[in-house]
Amino acid sequence: MKLTLFLLALCSALIAAQPNVVFIYCDDLGFGDLACHGHPRIQTPNLDRMAKEGTDFWSFTVVNPVCSPSRTGIVTGQFPSRWGVHQHFATHEQNVARNMPDWLDPKAPLLPRVMKEAGYKTAHFGKWHLSGGNIEGAPLPAAYGYDDAAVWTGPGAHVFDGMKYDFAKGEGSAHDKQAASWISVAATDHALRFIREAKGAPFYLNLWLHETHHLVSATEDDKKPYPDVPEPQRTYYAAVSRADRQVGRVLDLLDELGITNNTLVMFSSDNGPENSHTQPGQKLYHSQGSTGGLRGRKRSLLMGGVNVAFLARWPGMVPAGRVDKETALAGVDVFPTVLAATGAKAPEGYVSDGENMLAAFKGEAQARTKPVFWWWQGGHSGDDWPAFAMREGPHVLILDETKQRAELYNVIADRFQTKNLATTEPERVKRMTTAINDWFATLPKEVDPSLRAKAAPKPAAKPSRPAEITPETRLRAFKNWDKNQDGHLTLEEYRNGLAKKDNVENRFKNFDKNSDGKVTREEFAGKAAP
Repeated sequence: MKLTLFLLALCSALIAAQPNVVFIYCDDLGFGDLACHGHPRIQTPNLDRMAKEGTDFWSFTVVNPVCSPSRTGIVTGQFPSRWGVHQHFATHEQNVARNMPDWLDPKAPLLPRVMKEAGYKTAHFGKWHLSGGNIEGAPLPAAYGYDDAAVWTGPGAHVFDGMKYDFAKGEGSAHDKQAASWISVAATDHALRFIREAKGAPFYLNLWLHETHHLVSATEDDKKPYPDVPEPQRTYYAAVSRADRQVGRVLDLLDELGITNNTLVMFSSDNGPENSHTQPGQKLYHSQGSTGGLRGRKRSLLMGGVNVAFLARWPGMVPAGRVDKETALAGVDVFPTVLAATGAKAPEGYVSDGENMLAAFKGEAQARTKPVFWWWQGGHSGDDWPAFAMREGPHVLILDETKQRAELYNVIADRFQTKNLATTEPERVKRMTTAINDWFATLPKEVDPSLRAKAAPKPAAKPSRPAEITPETRLRAFKNWDKNQDGHLTLEEYRNGLAKKDNVENRFKNFDKNSDGKVTREEFAGKAAP
């Protein structure tokens, strides 16, 4: 009897000794969007709290300047190009054109699976994007090692399923104006439920928020802290603060359950801030993120595209109030560092592109021993010109597609990349270029056919005939063309919606019965309009 009680007590002690892990990932959030990073107006009290109670790593970089490959680096601890993930997962046709699979190979080494095998409860709530949103045959999150999941931009249960939010009038997606203001709230609701249901068992949790990816939206309540801020900044600031509140909800629950000291919480963003549009109604009008002065934005291998916020809090283990501006952390380090922090064992034969940086988490000086490599295959205009990059210690080399244009920076001494050292340090440029070439030679160039959806056969072409135009079809067209959903079409909206744009002005005037420059539902659709 005594032996049984002793063993039960020992098991309970071992379970308690295993720290919980929470990884919160924002989407397109700029390094400079945090108040603790110097933003003069955005309120981020909960992220500021994380920085005060933990360590703020200023030299953290993700391993790709867009979503899917950045996230692949986190969950595999390997450069995403090793898995053929070069850009974001899109439609089957787009993925094929980019020489990408349709989803991340579930046979890859995966942090959630390792944690599950170590006895952890595992969950993923929020954005997925390790496959496209509507790819037939994409594996469910369970195939990657998650016990529980509710997502968007991915397969399986959606975060709104079974929740109190009613979006019957919208898409219920992150690109629907109404839903975009609540989708992270719903994901956080799931996360809080999961933490409560763990009931003392160790857990690994991904909470991947929507903010500040487009569609950037905010409710009137969200905007109340910013009454004097004009648009489009007001909506953007409100969205950042909404994401900050979700972080606060998690921190508060950890406090309530008495597990704060036994939980490693990490916060970051998948890449730098999105580019902005200048006119209301344009897709990225409300994308107003700040890089904090760093060059480049999303899709760029300049630091503004990959040097993002990274906060780590673990009371008693991670020093409080520390700002580390020198340690060269990278997204691929999360996997091996979490293993070191929890005692979980890596898969047999696993080789990470990252390294265990737990000493740096604990406040010790830790020099990086492995280089960081980037390969960007998207567009190469403007600040997006770099195709390849490498970091070695404080030095970052960036190259164009031809490898003829080279820029070299010491990003610790010269954070804003103003002094190109390529001409003064040609030997370093040569050596790092050779290292990039050697790394590139190790990458797979073909896609495993089993990782692609089978394209549906195209139906046989039928003789075309003019489509019947009814009040109902006009109403559907009206709803699609009325982009700002204000109940009328402008000439620009009407023109953009038409496939054939000849004689547009006269056709518009025929609908505009009262000649006020706007076409209402009734004017356009007649009896079909509500």
